Amino acid sequence: MPRNNSNKGKQLAKAAATNLPALPDRFPIAGTEVRPLQLYTVAKRHPEGSGPWNGEPDKLAWKDAASGLDCILLRQPSGVWGAFVAVSPSHPLWGFECDALPSSLDLTGHGEIDYAETCALYEPEETRICHVGAYWQSGAHVPNDEHDHTGDAWWFGCSADKPGDYVPHSPKPILAREHGETYRDIDYMYEVAVDLAGQLAAIERRTSQSALGHDPVGAPPARLGKS
Repeated sequence: MPRNNSNKGKQLAKAAATNLPALPDRFPIAGTEVRPLQLYTVAKRHPEGSGPWNGEPDKLAWKDAASGLDCILLRQPSGVWGAFVAVSPSHPLWGFECDALPSSLDLTGHGEIDYAETCALYEPEETRICHVGAYWQSGAHVPNDEHDHTGDAWWFGCSADKPGDYVPHSPKPILAREHGETYRDIDYMYEVAVDLAGQLAAIERRTSQSALGHDPVGAPPARLGKS
């Protein structure tokens, strides 16, 4: 995929781990624990008032132990959670947009996949969907090593704003929003992210084990191909 150079000259966001007093060594979630790579609160996105979001942060990044893939839970401007998983340029789905994903793969998150983008390098760290492993110094990307493709990651994700989901910042009246709708909390969306990571890892394994010259995924359209 041709690179968009429109952001040339812009200063890249400097990496940070948290805006809390300290980044905890472990973060309890969904009956387990993860080692957080980033943990943020984002006041302008956090739902107002008391609710099931009490005590929740607004961004959590970690590496999924089972798949080895980077994951992010990020609260969206509407107040709902979004779950995102990154794949490297070697993944057969790297560069695929949502509407180009082969239906035969049945790749799902919380409903359909509704996000497929490269790293958002120029967004503020607390709302940025990008590898945490990237190092930033004096406004420039400093790779970990020659095989560092953190800026080339392709993220797939979904948000909990589907029919039946409670959207905290919805313009609908409160009673209409609460009637029969469910707030998908951080534990629920963690399970969504881990499941999506497992699906993506399985697709890569199947491809690597396939017969030489056979592409079980199907090449992306020319406009979505690798650069």
